[in-house]
Amino acid sequence: MTHTARNEGATAGGSGTVPPAPPFARQDLVRLPGPRRHLDRLEQDLRAGLNCVWYFPDTVVESGRADFFLRELMGRLEESVPVPGSIASAEDGARAAGSGTIPFPAQRSAGATPDGPPARDPFDPWHEEDDGFDTDDPYGALLGSAATASAPVVPGAGIFVPQNTASPMSLIDRLAKELGVTDAPLNELLRRAHRCREGYPADDPDDEDDGSAPDSPPTVVVRGWEEHSAEEIGQLFRAAHAAFREAGLSAERRPRFLFAARVRDLPSKVFGVGLGPSDVTVHWWWRVWTRLDSEVLLAWRPRPPATAAQALLDRVTDAVVAEVCGPDVDRALVLREVWKGGDVESLRRALAATLPDPGKDPGRNWSRRMSTAHASLPSAEIRDAWETGSVDSWDGRVRPVLAHHLLDPDSNELHILVCHAQNRVLLPLIEEARISLTEVVPGLLRRGIALDYFRDQARSDYQVRNRLPAAPLAELEIGDLSRAARLLVLSTDQQDRLRTLSKARNHLSHLQPLGQEKLVAVTKALTTDWAADDES
Repeated sequence: MTHTARNEGATAGGSGTVPPAPPFARQDLVRLPGPRRHLDRLEQDLRAGLNCVWYFPDTVVESGRADFFLRELMGRLEESVPVPGSIASAEDGARAAGSGTIPFPAQRSAGATPDGPPARDPFDPWHEEDDGFDTDDPYGALLGSAATASAPVVPGAGIFVPQNTASPMSLIDRLAKELGVTDAPLNELLRRAHRCREGYPADDPDDEDDGSAPDSPPTVVVRGWEEHSAEEIGQLFRAAHAAFREAGLSAERRPRFLFAARVRDLPSKVFGVGLGPSDVTVHWWWRVWTRLDSEVLLAWRPRPPATAAQALLDRVTDAVVAEVCGPDVDRALVLREVWKGGDVESLRRALAATLPDPGKDPGRNWSRRMSTAHASLPSAEIRDAWETGSVDSWDGRVRPVLAHHLLDPDSNELHILVCHAQNRVLLPLIEEARISLTEVVPGLLRRGIALDYFRDQARSDYQVRNRLPAAPLAELEIGDLSRAARLLVLSTDQQDRLRTLSKARNHLSHLQPLGQEKLVAVTKALTTDWAADDES
């Protein structure tokens, strides 16, 4: 059965249902280069004594991935103080009410409303029973007692809204509870900061270091999507900033805050004026995923043993999958399972089978500025699209997260992406094959043919027309070598391989993707040594 036939069967069998992503270990996420680098930057700033705001798009929060990465960052710190939120998540609220569960928005759902509560997947790397924030005690009891049997659910909001509840506990009170004090939590944070090994005064007889003191001051973690009031977060930070500065602590010895939020949860204006980058640094979940993440993720799922040519063909297929899916690393795993290689149209059908319902198409009305893609945050004209999880920066380009636009048969973009991927893998190998051939050319010249004559005959029409001198042997292109191949003693197989590589190089240089038949021929040519005996 051909690749195309297999893909058509997979597409037809989908019936509009998106195939599930193959399971992989939860910790694989933070082992990927992009997220690891992103977490390293946050950790570095926090350890330097900086307060951080960490902005996420809606889809990353709704899927639980924001909490997942937040837990990973907290695990790197010696003493973190996660403040439970005043808003219960849909799942927690439904458990408290005892009246069923609320559908939680699926990752990258692009606005689509789930039909019902998703089943628990034991292999789901984003699910965590204990998210590091204590929702059972003491605040779970508070939420449970506030909920009633007739508590309503707001469809699609992902928030449990109990009836007849008292005002939510303030952020400062919840921080005090988490620190184990009845009031003045900022004083407790200062006490802990004084106890840390870096700032502990050795001549203080009342608070000796018994070896249990942390290495650095505490980090208070607040999740904006779990808070009722952004202004309350701002008030806490401003009060803490003033108190810590008045205490005379240097920046690296002060307790620090990490605010994880969506932009609407925590607008920058709530922190007030007068705060600079030395007081608050802002990190955006933007330009996190890279091509390397996709390639590593695919490499962790090795294919069965194969011949050298098939292994190279699989490598081209994986490169195409990574290029087409871009920042949607989840889709890369699914597409790789559905599409085993083939022409562009088979790829388009397989991609259509893996994408969810498009819902409301966000469109592509943002600017194609390279500065936007390389900036550390999404620019103003694409901020709304970023917040909804529709766009991201990937490999120096602003890319839609979901690739519905590539399904348009009238668009040439899918062809270009496929060609970019094939270029990335094949052109360096074609160049190596060219170099290998130039090294054996002197020994392959027909009797009576001088090397200078061979070089002269290898000139292109442009060089002949403009009377340009012949290039040195080492600089002859694969097309030049093919042009003068009649002057070499080559077997039929070698001549065919040379023509195959020359045509492939020409197609790829003009952004014309290679079809499956040509790819098979190219990979075979690239995995055969020029000096090998002709076994045919």
